[in-house]
Amino acid sequence: MEYTITKKKIKNFILRIYPDLTIAVSAPLSATSKDIENFVLSKKEWIEKTLEKLENLKDDSIKILAKKVEKKVIQSDLERISLTDRNIFIYTKNTEEIEVEKKFLEWKYNKLKEIIDEAVERYTKLLNTEINYYKIKRLSSAWGIYHRRENYISFNIDLIEKEIESIDYVVLHEICHIFYMDHQKKFWALVEKYMPDYKIRRKKLKS
Repeated sequence: MEYTITKKKIKNFILRIYPDLTIAVSAPLSATSKDIENFVLSKKEWIEKTLEKLENLKDDSIKILAKKVEKKVIQSDLERISLTDRNIFIYTKNTEEIEVEKKFLEWKYNKLKEIIDEAVERYTKLLNTEINYYKIKRLSSAWGIYHRRENYISFNIDLIEKEIESIDYVVLHEICHIFYMDHQKKFWALVEKYMPDYKIRRKKLKS
């Protein structure tokens, strides 16, 4: 546990934990290194609990296209969402959490749809096939599911957190199921034909 020490003309120890998670100890001029160490150890449980609370408050970061960004909600007459390298800014009149999450979910859906639209068009042309439509929804245990009877694909909305290359892989993977429903050798050979590095993309998808 790291902390800064400042000696002052005070009678008692003072311990402070700041929002950036730094720990500062103010100690009497007469305090020895052992005295300071014992004081900090006596406060260990409180320090750990406080750090955990601050960490939870601080950690408002999310992943968008494999980049970790901070979510910033800004009250504004503007109704838009802007993504930069480090932040995602949500401008909205109503800053209530439920409304912000609703707006953010809609943005994620539209952003992912742009990527999937392009990939579906590209790979259906390459494989000379087609699907009737696709859905973006919350899936509990898969990134994508091909529904043979209705000839459509369900994609997991959490794909928005992954690299575009990995999203591309999921799209190709599901389109290849039009030809082979199970994961036989011919299926993987078809995937590899159009995406030689699919194993690397699949590995990143799992990370």
